[in-house]
Amino acid sequence: MSTLSEMHVIDFPGFPTVVVRGPEQSTADLPGFMDSSFRAIGQAVRQGAFAPAGPAFALYRGILGDGLGETVDLEVGHPVDVPLAGPLEVDGVRVEPSSLPTGRLAVAQHTGPYDLLPEAWGAFLDALRADGHEPGDLCWEAYDTEPGPDVDPATLVTGLAVPVRSAH
Repeated sequence: MSTLSEMHVIDFPGFPTVVVRGPEQSTADLPGFMDSSFRAIGQAVRQGAFAPAGPAFALYRGILGDGLGETVDLEVGHPVDVPLAGPLEVDGVRVEPSSLPTGRLAVAQHTGPYDLLPEAWGAFLDALRADGHEPGDLCWEAYDTEPGPDVDPATLVTGLAVPVRSAH
């Protein structure tokens, strides 16, 4: 079982981030990509390269129209208060600066297992369209509850966010 909070539209100030990019990443390999990326990011944090200023996230480009295909362009990382000066390599993985965009943003929270996120995204997008908004070409998930072997999947909280424009 899962729940989806009410959708809200906010003015988002944008945020600098530190990410690992996955252009044309195979969707079949997403779990492995995320694991290796977050391991490298965690190592960069332990080395003092940067300090996270919020939960881990995954930003996806171009999936809202057609859903996940065989490949996806994404970034995984953390927001930061102090932008990374430039890219660095950690355990063979390129970690680099990026940002979450400024603008109007529709947001909601999903509570439940990750395998129910596609249904949550569908309900979220239906709600924002019913409210007169059109989604942009990117979206992201913020992993507000860190997963782990001792965490009940039913308690995982994931923030859903998508830039929007008014359809009026």
